[in-house]
Amino acid sequence: MKVLDATFLIDYLNGVDATAEYLLSNENDRFILPAPAYAEVLVGEGNDPDGDVAEAKADLSWGEVYETGTETSEVAGVIADEIGPQGPFLAGADGLIAAVGRELNAPVVSSDRDLTHPKTKRVVDIDEYRN
Repeated sequence: MKVLDATFLIDYLNGVDATAEYLLSNENDRFILPAPAYAEVLVGEGNDPDGDVAEAKADLSWGEVYETGTETSEVAGVIADEIGPQGPFLAGADGLIAAVGRELNAPVVSSDRDLTHPKTKRVVDIDEYRN
């Protein structure tokens, strides 16, 4: 199982080769789309004059959307505390995405600098799909 963050999903929709390669090399895994990452992508499509929300939903239909709630929010706070004030600042969505990874005991697939930061990697299993 792999948890995909918004950077991955956006790159996938934009046809970045690294995402297709990653999916093919992990084809036997389940792919989880945390609701905050999924929302970020769909809102971006809705805001883009050339975006197409229905098409983006269809293009991401191979993934499983994972709902977040109170418990996930609390885990996100614990992760931010474990990273500490000298580490990267995890915005709400990034914190929730990291928390989904922890809840599911699965790596978060990302190229986001805050999630791939060494201090974040000390407390969250992060799998970089491109460098």
